[in-house]
Amino acid sequence: MLSHEHLKQDLQFQLHQLSDHKKKAWWENYVKHDSCFRGVGMPQIREEMKQWYTKNSLDQLPINQQLELALSFIAEKYAEDKLAGILLLQIYLGDKFDYQFLLLQFAAIFKKKYITDWNICDWFCVKVLRALIQKNGLPCARAIAKWNTAKNVWQARCSVVAFANLATEKKYIRLLLDSNKKLIARHERFAKTAVGWTLREVSKTDQHTVAAFIQENRLHFSKESLANAIKYFDKNRKNIIQREVFT
Repeated sequence: MLSHEHLKQDLQFQLHQLSDHKKKAWWENYVKHDSCFRGVGMPQIREEMKQWYTKNSLDQLPINQQLELALSFIAEKYAEDKLAGILLLQIYLGDKFDYQFLLLQFAAIFKKKYITDWNICDWFCVKVLRALIQKNGLPCARAIAKWNTAKNVWQARCSVVAFANLATEKKYIRLLLDSNKKLIARHERFAKTAVGWTLREVSKTDQHTVAAFIQENRLHFSKESLANAIKYFDKNRKNIIQREVFT
């Protein structure tokens, strides 16, 4: 079997072959944060990664080495390489390790600043952390929620966004609201936008809870985060809430 570095280079070469300069320019302009893209879409990354995994018989590689390889992709500069690592974690490795061990490895990703934009952060939350919560339940959810005090804004954002698609499940609401309270009080734009996104999801089934949260934390909302939080409210209620927050 090829060395880890050669295995990684093999997939990177395939992704480079699919590069599209127009997509690259569009994504870099859209995401900002000095993010680097090759210009390859998620479906293509997924397909290339699966073919690469099968071709190289990576299922025969010890799982700790597979994990090491996945994390090494996230350490690369291109978004598509990072996404390949995230997909490796999601598809092949998320159920192979104790969640506490994985969370320690993931915390190191943020400490080393391998995730530095909302795009990669949110894919990591949706593809990896959400699946961990679904598999391991409340103990895992509580451990991820504790990231709400992290100095690194992207790690802190995970404590909220990991619950975005679980926001209608009542057992997670209190954890989500507690994390939202900490993040909305932060000055970073992408801490506040995470709150707006998850409150929007909660509002699909419980607008009363969302309205109460906004009222309690109204001094910390930006126009952007508030607009997202109340997206599904009727026009009259939106106007009332906006007046209460900004006047």
